[in-house]
Amino acid sequence: MKKYFLTPLVAIALLSTGCSSEEVTDKVQQKKLSEELAVSKKNAAEVEKLNELYKETPDERILENNGANSPLYRELKERYKTHLLKLKQQVEATGAKFVVVIISPEVGANISLLTRYGHPYIKTACNEIGAEVYDLSPVIAAQKPEKITQVPRDGHWSKDGAIFLANQLEPIIKKYISHKSTVTYTSAERPETFGDLAPNTEEILDGGKDLPYKVVANAQGLRMDHDLKFPKTKQHILFLGGSQFYSPFLDNEFISTSVLAKRYPDIEMINAGMWAGCTDDFISLWEEKAKYSEPDVVLLQTNGTDITDLFFTNRNHLSRSKKPYLPSPIEEKYFMETYRK
Repeated sequence: MKKYFLTPLVAIALLSTGCSSEEVTDKVQQKKLSEELAVSKKNAAEVEKLNELYKETPDERILENNGANSPLYRELKERYKTHLLKLKQQVEATGAKFVVVIISPEVGANISLLTRYGHPYIKTACNEIGAEVYDLSPVIAAQKPEKITQVPRDGHWSKDGAIFLANQLEPIIKKYISHKSTVTYTSAERPETFGDLAPNTEEILDGGKDLPYKVVANAQGLRMDHDLKFPKTKQHILFLGGSQFYSPFLDNEFISTSVLAKRYPDIEMINAGMWAGCTDDFISLWEEKAKYSEPDVVLLQTNGTDITDLFFTNRNHLSRSKKPYLPSPIEEKYFMETYRK
């Protein structure tokens, strides 16, 4: 819980009104919560209105007919690159190492247009902003999908797939095993949670696919079976990304970060993965929560869907910030031409 400190003016007001410091703190907290609730309600109303006007979300048609060179895709790529640079700068401002890892099952015989066009651009963007990037697509494509994923029922990692992913990430972990960040936070600054899972919960889910799995979240809203302690005594590695890190359809003990935690007991493998998410979600999670876990290394999982998911209707339907996204002129033109003919 964040603490609030009294300014000299507030202290004077205390003396004149006879209020206790606890009462003033409560009022400050109540005012802050009231303001946040008002903004949240306003945003929710605006998002609902936008979703009524613009119901459809784009699919792979966005990349047909030379879509990779279309004004819309160019705009989305630049938006992605801007987000990537912002996150890199914020992570590196703490002294942490920032590493991008491209992970997608849509490769090889199952390659999608999002992979075909997206992954080369992501690597180019990373090179342009000076971000270290690892593309796991070729090694994933060389595996048998029925071994590393749960096809035909689902394309996410199997138990063998989670071990396979851990094996691919291990060289990066070894490379930066002694890296330390330079920023720490006080208990007053640190929020109660670092991830978006409901804290202190244990659930059995199946995603509607009859693939039951157990999700355990610690007190800090992370997919971990124990809480992080401060001041930290171990290196912290933050796994920030979508479902490839979150790993649906596997119990906690079988996901890749748990596999790595068993191999490296002196490192905290912090799983802040989301079921779905893209670059603006990763930025907001970092700013609001994840940075306070004091990571020394941040592994960002991304793939081609993170580019097209930045289309404004996707954001209005799926963004964790729940704020309204208005279409750019190019997005408006594409939407009307595609869905309003």
